[in-house]
Amino acid sequence: MRLATSHRAPMPPPSRPPRRFRRLAAAAALAAALFCAPSGPAGAADPAAVRLFGTSEKAHHDLAQFPKWTGVLERYARERALEDAPCRGACPLQRWRGFLLGLKGKTAIEQLAAVNDFVNRTPYVTDQQRFGVVDYWATPAEFLGRSGDCEDYAIAKYLSLRHLGWDERNLRILVLNDQNRRELHAVLIAYHGGTAYVLDNQVPEVLEHGSIAHYRPIFSINAAAWFFHEGWSPVPPPAVASRAPAPADLAVRPALAAAALGRESLR
Repeated sequence: MRLATSHRAPMPPPSRPPRRFRRLAAAAALAAALFCAPSGPAGAADPAAVRLFGTSEKAHHDLAQFPKWTGVLERYARERALEDAPCRGACPLQRWRGFLLGLKGKTAIEQLAAVNDFVNRTPYVTDQQRFGVVDYWATPAEFLGRSGDCEDYAIAKYLSLRHLGWDERNLRILVLNDQNRRELHAVLIAYHGGTAYVLDNQVPEVLEHGSIAHYRPIFSINAAAWFFHEGWSPVPPPAVASRAPAPADLAVRPALAAAALGRESLR
């Protein structure tokens, strides 16, 4: 006996997400895969429990408005093999990799201090001088042994600590307003031991965030999410954080867009 067969039209294939979002997802997945093996230092802080520079924050997982950041992660994934390639001459990537191998087993604070010192030896040059554009986010291959500006130092430090096994959740590139210089700036934030440490190309020492009163955060970012900061208070904050932005905080939103889209230079 023959079984009756269904004559329903075949289901259409599922629609693919837009190309831009496929690339962003691939960049985040690739960044996680590149550093999945090592375990990070003990005593890492919970970033959500630290009011960075006295701000409250809100996490967002759509990185679409930060193409410079996702682009540098994509380029680094393609360039990473260069770190193990044979080399003659200065070989900055190989020197960087050897330096990082020498930090294995060091304490978290020792790693932060050494990475900050090593990366800060690279000469400072603005993106306009070097690349002829207002803002360009460089990979280690484009930066180490050459030159760069503030976000390039922060990116190299971020990738250095990821190489050493630091958890993605405990590292962020922070874009901020330097209230003394009246300009945008970028640093690396590393959460550890119940606090946040600042790795800054303008300062030779690694400092706790609470010791700096003139940095006003705008947004911070890693490969998993970005965080909008509001309610800035440069003095020690109260125990309970308010998430309602003060009226003055609304003025930083144009700076967020300018920094993300490259219309204003980070220094």
